[in-house]
Amino acid sequence: MRSIAYRFTADEPHMRTGIGIRRDKAIRVSGGEGVAHYGPYVPLPAGTYRATFRFRRDAPCRGNAVIDVCADSGSRRLAERPVDGEGIAADGMAASIEFSCPDTMANVEVRLASPGGFTAEIEALEISGELADGSAPRVQAADLPSVPIENTVSRGRNLYDGYRRGVGLQFTDLAQKIVRDPDYREARELAGTRTIVGELNLCNMFMIIKFYLPRLAPGHIVEFGSYMGGGAIFMAALARKFLPECRVFGFDTFAGMPQTDSRVDHHQAGSFSGVDLAELRHFVEESGLRNLEFVQGDFAETAAPTLRLIGAVSFCHIDCDIRSAIELAYDTTKPHMVAGGYWIFDDPMVADCLGAAEAMEDLLIRRDRLNSEQVYPHYVFRQP
Repeated sequence: MRSIAYRFTADEPHMRTGIGIRRDKAIRVSGGEGVAHYGPYVPLPAGTYRATFRFRRDAPCRGNAVIDVCADSGSRRLAERPVDGEGIAADGMAASIEFSCPDTMANVEVRLASPGGFTAEIEALEISGELADGSAPRVQAADLPSVPIENTVSRGRNLYDGYRRGVGLQFTDLAQKIVRDPDYREARELAGTRTIVGELNLCNMFMIIKFYLPRLAPGHIVEFGSYMGGGAIFMAALARKFLPECRVFGFDTFAGMPQTDSRVDHHQAGSFSGVDLAELRHFVEESGLRNLEFVQGDFAETAAPTLRLIGAVSFCHIDCDIRSAIELAYDTTKPHMVAGGYWIFDDPMVADCLGAAEAMEDLLIRRDRLNSEQVYPHYVFRQP
């Protein structure tokens, strides 16, 4: 029987808080009423699990709270139990809850809620478990829903394809089928906690890589804004199976964002730092992903020379949050994109990424007069 284990620390974006304050690598809860922790929104295959909050040993812990586990963005509650400061101290400054998933669950979160008066400092959340035996069928193109749209290219994109993917993910059980797919699960488990890309976004990338990129002229996959490397690992694992001649290149400073523009960018210089690139490269080597390379440095210095060396690109995932980085990524990659190639933008629909939305509107829509092929769960454009 296979096992699975995740560990999230309080300074990671997977761990979120409503009433707490992040300080000194902990989430400090000071007696308020509300949700002290929610997240990490990970998929879990069918199996039995234990989730454990780890609290700082030298910080006071008192009052009452409730832990619960939910899936499918809170729509399914899997378990719930009350906890208190005395019990947490007796268990070595930890509080656990056991739960099971009868089938693959998307967006699983472990919540810690306070009715008021709960005081503690959360250091980490661990999720471990044993996977149930059995295998799910692989997703086929026929699993995508039929839509009443002509299957034809119009204005450089195929809305039939975009509708099938988007409608399938938003209004049918397609995502549940995908997260149970053995190839998806293998890639997703390799990415693990290294990615903060949304699960539905990963499902859409899975479909494009498996069903649509093989239709195009050969090209490589590039990602701008790789951060902890999980998105690139996910795509490289899929490319290894479905696109054996394709390589994946992940661009990032791996030291945080460069200088941002306070007129349009919410993020600041240095955001998304703290990545151990040597450890990441070692993990990739140990995982056997010989088709994946991380390119460190400012995009202005690394993108153009790297792209000249690798040649054609068929898929560009842009996830770098700020206007200047998105503008540089798009304009530098554009001359290398094959006809019909895919542009994937994760950030324009995120509340703190209006600079990313402005870049997409100004460059792709106004200047290049492109129309999107898909808007859910993220923007997808095609190269004319």
